[in-house]
Amino acid sequence: MRYVKFDQTTYNQTKDLPGGPVLGVVEEQIHDIDIFCDKNGKPTRGGMIGYALAYLLMAGFIASLFFFL
Repeated sequence: MRYVKFDQTTYNQTKDLPGGPVLGVVEEQIHDIDIFCDKNGKPTRGGMIGYALAYLLMAGFIASLFFFL
């Protein structure tokens, strides 16, 4: 997944040019979320528990939206 943001530094350096400022966009790569693994590549118990808790929190939040709305 890519994250696109406005290049504020280039804009500030070129905003007073007669032809107008140079607008730039910077694309940054966002790393995927994975389970924490040990050096052998196997998921750790803490990583699996954390991943399960994250999904439970997300499911609880979505369920509460349906319940309260």
